[in-house]
Amino acid sequence: MVINVKNPSGEYVGKSGIVIQVDGTDYYENSFSIRSGEELNYNINITDGLDVLENKHTTTVSTYGNYTTYNFTKKINASATEEIPTPYIENVTVADGTIDGEPSAVAYVTLVNPSIRRYPTKLFVHTIGTDGSYYTPSPQPNNSTTVKVELLDKRGAKIAGEVRLYTGNLTNKQGGLDQVGFVGKAGEGTKQWNESFQPVRPTWMNNHYEYENDTYSQSLGEKLSANHKVGGIPVFYLGMVVLVGVFFIRRWR
Repeated sequence: MVINVKNPSGEYVGKSGIVIQVDGTDYYENSFSIRSGEELNYNINITDGLDVLENKHTTTVSTYGNYTTYNFTKKINASATEEIPTPYIENVTVADGTIDGEPSAVAYVTLVNPSIRRYPTKLFVHTIGTDGSYYTPSPQPNNSTTVKVELLDKRGAKIAGEVRLYTGNLTNKQGGLDQVGFVGKAGEGTKQWNESFQPVRPTWMNNHYEYENDTYSQSLGEKLSANHKVGGIPVFYLGMVVLVGVFFIRRWR
C-alpha cells in the first residue's frame, strides 16, 4: 500500500501522523511534521495484518492533526497464501501425566500464534484409544501456549493420533488452520508430521469420526482386554488359553 501525504497549505504542520487499521485491528502508526508544499511517501506492506479467516478485507487510513479518513475493501482469499501469519501446531509430545489428580496418558500440544491478532481457536485430538479430546485455547498475539490433553490410551503404551487446530465448525474445511499426525511413547520421544486439514464429525454428532492407524492399531485381543495385560500378554488371550485347557481336560476325563 502506497500513501502519499501533501501539505498544500502555506503553513508548517508540526503535529500530525498516520494511523492504519487492517480488518479492525491497529496495524501501523507514524507521526510526522511536514513543511508547506512538502510531500511524504510511505510504502507499507499490510499483508501480515490481514485476518486469515476473512475473504473481504477493509483497510482504514486516518490522519491526526488535520483529521482525515480513507478506507477501502478488497477481496482476497487469505487462506490461499502462506504470507499471512496463522496460528499453527508447533509440537506434540506424548507423556505420562495426571488429569484431575488421576494418572493418565497425556499429550502436550504447543500452539504458536505469530499474528498480531488473537484468533478464537479450538483444538481436537484423536488417537487410537481416544475418540476426541476437545479444548479451546487462544494463544496471545505473537506468543505461544502449551495444552495438556487427556488421552484414554494406556499409560506407557505407544500412542498414535492426530491433532486438529481450527476455528468455527469442525465439519467445515473453511476455518481449518493446521493438522498434524503423531506417534510416540512416554519417555521415548514423539514423531510428528504435517497433514492437510480434513474436516470431521465431532464426538457429539452421530456417526462421528474415529481415528484409525493400521501400523499402530490394537489387536482384537488388546481391544477386548481393555489394555490389561499379564506378563505383556493381553488378558483376553490368557483367558482363551484357560478356557481351551479346561475344555481338553474335561474331554480327556
